[in-house]
Amino acid sequence: MEHVTDALSDSGPSAADALQAAEKALYALRRAVDDQALAIGETSGAAPAGAVRAILAAAQVNADAECVAGLVKRLAEIAGSRPARPAMPDEVQAVVGRMGRVCVDLMVTTGGAGASPRAGTEARIEAAGAEVGRLRQRLDHLLLHEPAPVDVDAALDAALACRYYTHCAELAGSMARLASGQARQ
Repeated sequence: MEHVTDALSDSGPSAADALQAAEKALYALRRAVDDQALAIGETSGAAPAGAVRAILAAAQVNADAECVAGLVKRLAEIAGSRPARPAMPDEVQAVVGRMGRVCVDLMVTTGGAGASPRAGTEARIEAAGAEVGRLRQRLDHLLLHEPAPVDVDAALDAALACRYYTHCAELAGSMARLASGQARQ
C-alpha cells in the first residue's frame, strides 16, 4: 500500500517505479495469504475443540487480507492511470496522500496486533480510523463545496481512492481486533 500511495502522490517517473514495487509487494501478499489459507485448510477436521476459534479467526483475517489486496490493486490502477489525466489539486492530493499514509501505518499496527499485542494498540487503531474519517470529510468538502472547480477525472480518482483507503482502514481494524482477540486467549 505504501508504494501505491507514493505513486498516487507523484505523477512523475518515480510513480512508475512505485507502481512496480507495489505490484511486487502485492504478489508477495497474495502468496502469503494463499500459504495461510493452505495452513488453515490442513488443520480442518483435525483441530481440537479449543483451536476452532483460532482457526476461524485466522480464516477471517485471511479473508480480510485478501480484500485489502484487492483494494490495493484498485488503488494501483488509479495511480497507473493518473499520469495521463489532469492533475489533482494540491490540497486534494495532500488529503489523499495523508489518508494513504494513515492506512499504511494502520496496516503496520494491525500486523503487530496478533504477533505481539501491546497496550494501546486498540486505541491507536481507533485513532487512525477516526483520522481516516476526518480526512474523508475534508476530501468531500474539497470536492463538493470549494468554489474552485476540480476536474471530473481528478475528482473521481480522489473519491475512489478515498473510498478504497476507508475500506482498507475498516478491514485493518477488523483484522487487528480478530488477531488481538486470539492473542489474549
